[in-house]
This record gives sequence, C-alpha cells and structure tokens, in this order.
Amino acid sequence: MKKLKPLSQKIVIKILKNNGFRQARSRKHITFKKIFSKGKILTTWVPHHNKVTVFVIQYIIKQTGKSKEEFEF
Repeated sequence: MKKLKPLSQKIVIKILKNNGFRQARSRKHITFKKIFSKGKILTTWVPHHNKVTVFVIQYIIKQTGKSKEEFEF
C-alpha cells in the first residue's frame, strides 16, 4: 500500500470528475457535488492551490466515500 502524497489540483479535480462529481461553484474553494438518483448528495471542495495537501486529500476521501487507493500515485 502506497502512502498518500500531495497531488496537483488538476489531478484531484480529474479524479472527482471521473467519479461523477460536477463543479457546483468556485469561490474560496471549488465545490463539487454528486447527486444520486435516490436524492442523496455528496459534497466536497478543492482549494485553489497548485498542490493539495495530504490532510485535504484525506478529508476529500472521507466526504466522498472513495477509496484511498484512487488518490495514490
């Protein structure tokens, strides 16, 4: 199992979009939402930084229910 490392903002956004998340708005952070057919909505955000820290990546994993492996490069 690889250890999480900081990733570029573009890679994190690409992972989210590939998993069905769509950009909802862009203010201090870029907000992404995924709406399920039964009405459930998952929301997460990505900061406006070139690199996204491991702490933020772990938060995104928790909010989205995605596996840690999807964010390992």
